[in-house]
Amino acid sequence: MTSHFSRLNSIPSVNEEKLKNYEDGLKKLHFEFERRFQDFTMAFNVNCEAVRSDLQLELIELQSNNHLKQSFLNMPKLEFYNSLSKVSFPNLISHAQKIIAMFASSYICEQVFSTMNLRKNYLRSRLTDEHLASFLRISISHFEPQYKELLKMKSQFHSSH
Repeated sequence: MTSHFSRLNSIPSVNEEKLKNYEDGLKKLHFEFERRFQDFTMAFNVNCEAVRSDLQLELIELQSNNHLKQSFLNMPKLEFYNSLSKVSFPNLISHAQKIIAMFASSYICEQVFSTMNLRKNYLRSRLTDEHLASFLRISISHFEPQYKELLKMKSQFHSSH
């Protein structure tokens, strides 16, 4: 195996205990995804009587449409819900968006919290509340510097000697 992947030789041996911890963590994550998105990914198996009244008619219409059922099975779930008619399924779409938003906001919160903890541990002795707020602002923003524009501006300010 290592003859085909020479970089594998440079990787230290794997700690079995750490590997088991990663495996357990991934299993828990997988279970949590399945639990949180059960209704979201099984729209055609949900008992219509068990849902809110504003969703019942839309769910019955969805479940009785064979074309939509095929689409549901063949498309990524997010793409499927985005493809639904906003006129025919406004409540189902709204419900799906709320579930997606819950996951996204939970993920963002956990990401920010992890970033904050990493920064606090690394710089604990020198970190003020103002520094922490700045770290968080930088960590969660998606700013991409325009390097070419910055270089053009810099070259304009150089005076000839």
